Amino acid sequence: MNSLSPFRAGLLAGLALLASCGGGGGTGPAVSTLSAANVAYGQPVTVTVQGSGLNANLTAAIEPGCFTMTRTASSSDTTQTFSCKIAALGDLRVRVRTSEGAELAALRLTVEAPRVSMTVKQGGSEGRFVMELDPVKAPKTVDNFLLYVNTSGCYYKNTLFHRVVREGFMIAQAGGYIAGLTAVGGKGPAIELESKNGLKNLKYTVAMARTSEPNSATSEFYINGSDNPDFDYASETNPGYAVFGTLVSGTEVFDVLQAVPTMTKLNETTQQVFADSPIDNVVITACSQTR
Repeated sequence: MNSLSPFRAGLLAGLALLASCGGGGGTGPAVSTLSAANVAYGQPVTVTVQGSGLNANLTAAIEPGCFTMTRTASSSDTTQTFSCKIAALGDLRVRVRTSEGAELAALRLTVEAPRVSMTVKQGGSEGRFVMELDPVKAPKTVDNFLLYVNTSGCYYKNTLFHRVVREGFMIAQAGGYIAGLTAVGGKGPAIELESKNGLKNLKYTVAMARTSEPNSATSEFYINGSDNPDFDYASETNPGYAVFGTLVSGTEVFDVLQAVPTMTKLNETTQQVFADSPIDNVVITACSQTR
């Protein structure tokens, strides 16, 4: 089974302060401390610079991967605060520079593969599983999924695992419907299919559901309950489905979910037929990005 590369979590202890500059008399900017908070892939990290003589000409960057860095309105000559969205894994460097490009301070960060926790409930039974995502091989898919996870306390909360298939192949599909098999609104635009990324539809991997149109995935995803090679990329005319993560804990919860009794149901309003729908609703009651 393919595995996703692990990375050590969070912010490394310690602070590497490089040469202060400012010319004779010490009138230029000087950094005393540099820190970063909320260090996680796809999340807005906050960089705080403290010192003296700090001004609007001071710049901060995270290298190699961070979306547009912005300065907060509360910045002053003793504290400058910046924010950007982390878009890379591994060892990153926060670098603070003067307007002339002289480096005042640097800080090392280590960003690990993102993880998402989901809690599911059926009747009086509840369980939790955790999936680790692979933004290196499936960056657009992971960013899209995390957008749903981090929107309004999790878009997926109260949605169903509305389809559990055991014959021919084994999957459990979720992310599109709430009770009554009513479609969830507020979906974002469809994303480009990333099935040609080397990741396979192996047992306990997570992939995006879509229509017959390759570039049609939005919020719905599925978890493989067995190896499903027929879902893998084969050719341009048979592009398969994009795997973007794998379960790293709670596989026993998924095994129970995969075995729930199912039936064919009808949405009486839309007349849409749902085959392989759990007789008793399996509801996602909570989800969050845990790193």
